[in-house]
Amino acid sequence: MENTEIIFERRSNERFPVKQGVYALLKNGASKLGQIKNVSKGGLAFMYINGGEQMHGSLLLDIFLSGYGFYLKDIPCNKISDIHVENKSSFSDFKMGHLGVQFSELSHDQSNRLDTFIQNYTISI
Repeated sequence: MENTEIIFERRSNERFPVKQGVYALLKNGASKLGQIKNVSKGGLAFMYINGGEQMHGSLLLDIFLSGYGFYLKDIPCNKISDIHVENKSSFSDFKMGHLGVQFSELSHDQSNRLDTFIQNYTISI
């Protein structure tokens, strides 16, 4: 018997991989800083060094690029997922995490700047 599994895509916005050197800073008392993996109009995912602290409730997120001068500050969001990622390097004791967030109510300016970011700093597939 063949095992067929149907997977439903819950995302309503297309995700785009981002270029190197693009970072997110998630703020809520403690902070998580990491490299953004993909982004959409509705949210993003990034890898970070997991220090063990948990984040709950309303969060604020900054998006910035090293060396390019782009900075989008205080995007309201909610944590959707926070997954432990196995460290493949035997030379490092760092624990890594993969965090997914969904954007909340963006201001008009934040929405426009997010559009600009997606147009200029993502990789077309």
